[in-house]
Amino acid sequence: MPHFLIDPDERLDFTFDWASFLAEGGSPPDAIAGASFTIVPTDGGSPTGPLLSGEASSASAATVFVSNCRVGAIYRLTNRIVTTAGRIAERSITLRGEQQ
Repeated sequence: MPHFLIDPDERLDFTFDWASFLAEGGSPPDAIAGASFTIVPTDGGSPTGPLLSGEASSASAATVFVSNCRVGAIYRLTNRIVTTAGRIAERSITLRGEQQ
């Protein structure tokens, strides 16, 4: 699972590129019909803190902005998609709050 650092004062966008996965769906390639995001602490810390905003998706990618992460906290950011063919898939990345 990829991991990234995020400063508590930053508001960063994270994009999940689904193009390869969607191309596996046949011809024509499948496309994103809907996307959602969740963020949870993985270190047993308080679930309060990170804010998600600006969720957007195209036919092959989904993006969200993350802000308000706590220094020292580790979070799992998950993107869940539903495709036009009815497939449901999830991918996650790890974020760690760090003063930069």
